[in-house]
Amino acid sequence: MPVQQGVCWQITTRKGLRCSTAVAYLRPARGRSNLYIRTHAQATRILFAGQRAIGVEYLLKGQAQQARVRRELIIAAGAVQSPQLLQVSGIGDAAHLARIGVPLLLHRPEVGRNLQDHLQIRLMYKVSKPITTNDDLRCLWRKARIGLRWLLWRSGPLAIGINQGALFARVQPDATRPDVQFHFGTLSADLAGARPHPWSGTTFSVCQLRPVSRGSILARSASALEAPAIQPNYLSAEVDREVAIAAVRLARRLARSKALQSYLSEEYRPGPDCGDSDEDLLAFIRDYGATIFHPVGTCRMGNDATAVVDGRLRVRGIEGLRVIDASIMPTIPSGNTHIPTVMIGERGADFLLEDHKENA
Repeated sequence: MPVQQGVCWQITTRKGLRCSTAVAYLRPARGRSNLYIRTHAQATRILFAGQRAIGVEYLLKGQAQQARVRRELIIAAGAVQSPQLLQVSGIGDAAHLARIGVPLLLHRPEVGRNLQDHLQIRLMYKVSKPITTNDDLRCLWRKARIGLRWLLWRSGPLAIGINQGALFARVQPDATRPDVQFHFGTLSADLAGARPHPWSGTTFSVCQLRPVSRGSILARSASALEAPAIQPNYLSAEVDREVAIAAVRLARRLARSKALQSYLSEEYRPGPDCGDSDEDLLAFIRDYGATIFHPVGTCRMGNDATAVVDGRLRVRGIEGLRVIDASIMPTIPSGNTHIPTVMIGERGADFLLEDHKENA
């Protein structure tokens, strides 16, 4: 029997409002004389003098611009675009860069490799009572009520996340710590962010915490404006398939539990036509599994010679260039990636200040 631990979500809100890193970190610093913020800008290329980064080229309202640095350039474009920006600037696998027509600056074959993500599998159930967010959004006066709750008291559905509960569980017989995570939502829709179903519904989303499968993000051309080729390779490892199947079985078992019998009236997805065999469940997982938007690992940090960045987030073989975002994670965290990414930003800032003081 799997070991389970249910928890309430902690979310990044303050007084009923989303408290993003832009709100918590950037907004208080906007008045600094040494800070310039450029929005609607797209970085297109890192500029180098030999093996040293000296700036970045970017497009602003269709016009090419350059920003030069005196000390260091920080790339924080995330696990998708940080590796792409390095590749189109000449840092990556030599054979790949030759194929897309980018002159080689530094052969670093792991740039864009080691992609990891949490594959989300969403089971949905019809609820026998009109108590879900689906019902709130389908009724004009109930929408007005949740709007008033937020305006007057900063409470209610608009003040919290869609997923209001979580569960960490062990589904593998030999697991010594949780290997899957559930998100429990009080609404249901065919796609994340789509229009809710016209009936009372709930969603059980489950993902494997530490997938073994590895993918890649590779630039398609020398242009940073062209979307990169993303190949996540979900479920390519046998253990990932085994955990996903066991997780769906656990979700179904929870839905059949005595505590939920009076609330859940019907399984909408996978649905009654989906059996409980490994083949049936894997087919459902392949058809409906989707990203939970936790990509990491494409500019891996490490002490070995093949790592993209070192322990202080400096790009190996290049001077004056650091990558400070989720792409540097060697392995994906056992849970949500937002707070670890914020920590990486804070730690990277510490490294910058410490190294500057030491060099000075």
